[in-house]
Amino acid sequence: MKLQWRAFMIALTSALLLLVGTLPQSAQAALADGTYKIPFTVMHGSDPSVSIANDYWEKPATLTVENGAITAEMTINHSSWIVEMQTAKNGGFADVQVVSEDEAADKRVIRFPIESIENMTEAKIHVIVPDIDYDHSYTIRFDFEDANVTTVETKATNEEANENGDEPLAAAQSPNDDTKQSSAEENKTEKENNPQTSDATPIVLLFCLAIISAIVLLRKRVTQA
Repeated sequence: MKLQWRAFMIALTSALLLLVGTLPQSAQAALADGTYKIPFTVMHGSDPSVSIANDYWEKPATLTVENGAITAEMTINHSSWIVEMQTAKNGGFADVQVVSEDEAADKRVIRFPIESIENMTEAKIHVIVPDIDYDHSYTIRFDFEDANVTTVETKATNEEANENGDEPLAAAQSPNDDTKQSSAEENKTEKENNPQTSDATPIVLLFCLAIISAIVLLRKRVTQA
């Protein structure tokens, strides 16, 4: 019976180690301070469908991480239609920051803080389209593709560049180099899988509870035997 018990414990331990090993590495660390690009989709406020407002946003978004705090920067086309926008903040909603606006191109760059990229960020917008007499306020959600984050630069890479006497990429680049930099970013940046804690953690907890229950039941049977 002791041999059976030992074999059972070895099997359970191996299974647990295998499960932990298959978890995404990104679940073990948050985004480092730096700048990132991330695709996203504008979702309906309550159901799992894409919002009609999805086409009003240009992709990807730019994320800036500083001391663990994440700020998202996005470009809105049809800017004149979206007359008001607020995002979730501290349990309520706050107006987004307008970084720049191009009336001729009908575009606006906005910035706002987000809690994480694993969960959707809720926002409220007020849309007015005079040509079709449309005036409506509704809720949307930003669904960030956290598995497809690409690094633009991080604090670590900047410090390394300074130590080597290199000029930071942003300072060295001229306005005419945008196309070249975009190509370089695609070839040289690394995709970072980011925390999936909200998805993976429940699975691990349930698995551990199942193991503990099995051990308790088996030990009772061994004792009774």
